[in-house]
Amino acid sequence: MGKLREKAGKLPDEPGVYSFYDKDQKILYIGKANSLKKRVSSYFANKNPGPKTSLLIKKTADIKYIKVFSEFEALLLEAHLIKKNQPFFNSIAKDDKSPLYIKISGMTIPQVTVTHRQKPQKGAFLAGPFPSARVTRDVLRTIRRIFPFCHHKNPKKPCLLVHLGLCPYPYGSETAKGKYLKTIKKIKKLLGGNTKTLVSQLKREMLNFSKLQKFEEADEIKAQIQKIDYVTTTYHAPKDFIEKPTLVDDMVVAKLQELKRVLRLDKIPKRIECYDISNIYGKNATGSMVVFESGRSAKYLYRRFRIKLSAKPNDYLMLKEVLSRRFKNNWALPDLIIIDGGKGQLASALSVTSQYKIQAKVIAIAKRFEEIYTLDQKDPIVLGKENQARLLVQQIRDEAHRFANAYHRLLRSKNLLG
Repeated sequence: MGKLREKAGKLPDEPGVYSFYDKDQKILYIGKANSLKKRVSSYFANKNPGPKTSLLIKKTADIKYIKVFSEFEALLLEAHLIKKNQPFFNSIAKDDKSPLYIKISGMTIPQVTVTHRQKPQKGAFLAGPFPSARVTRDVLRTIRRIFPFCHHKNPKKPCLLVHLGLCPYPYGSETAKGKYLKTIKKIKKLLGGNTKTLVSQLKREMLNFSKLQKFEEADEIKAQIQKIDYVTTTYHAPKDFIEKPTLVDDMVVAKLQELKRVLRLDKIPKRIECYDISNIYGKNATGSMVVFESGRSAKYLYRRFRIKLSAKPNDYLMLKEVLSRRFKNNWALPDLIIIDGGKGQLASALSVTSQYKIQAKVIAIAKRFEEIYTLDQKDPIVLGKENQARLLVQQIRDEAHRFANAYHRLLRSKNLLG
């Protein structure tokens, strides 16, 4: 047990699927985790585990894992592997008697429900099978946070989820119904793994709303895109991870190598920091610092800053304040600094790194055309949409934006509550 505990402590702090094996290399149990290290270690940290867990640990001789990019991918890969291998301890833990499917049916107001039925039905969409009600609920909960859907048939009485913003109540008007039917198509694409197609469609819709100056609708779609990116990152189907268990590591290395080449770095950047400022007319202005180590997010190193000096909306001064406060701390220094913005933000950041004699390379990425600005290149770097370096920089920038906005919303809610 000591060796297993030690092995669990060395697992990566990343999402993935883990498997417990017996002495004959037969799979005993398969599970998913947002952090493989924390989840698997918890089995050996509990001094009073239940009888099933005690028996599982007693029979376990080895632990293996497959890293994935996101919680959503972990859910689907876990379901696939359980169905394929039918591990004993997953079977006794199942909370239903047969595999479950997510079903979307109904022509007028399609309902998103769960079913045991396996045979295709005319006009019905089926996703699955999923090995248990727990897994199915997790998948639906993830999707509902992005695209609120309906599962009740009473047009006269809105359910609780309507009030929570998790059901759009498509019975309200023809406009609401039409919008909901479009949402259903998007849910089908997400469940079918067509994430890239879906995101491209959403970006086109967002652009059209912006042109029509329907900014509220554009912001709603932008939020959906960000949630999809956060949930799926770069979506891969379960078979991709099964065919190549080192897929995550291989892709991260490829991105870092391409980033080194594009930015003309001496070495692959081990620690990357990214900064973003979030404010509305200068109120509740916040800054975020996210850290990626070896190409992966290191959430325990994230920091957030409440802007103190500027009461007016001045991103340049706010950025200088955040960076100055950061470099006054005795934290590990970055190899690369990414700033959300263009030439002005880059100049502000360079003035601070020069003041504190920071040797890290500093770049800025502008949202409109995703151009990358650097000090040593006159023209911005323009990379193709599928370029690995661009994808990595965008991923890090979007994570900084998400983290800054989350803190900004927290401060706003506190102010509203008084």
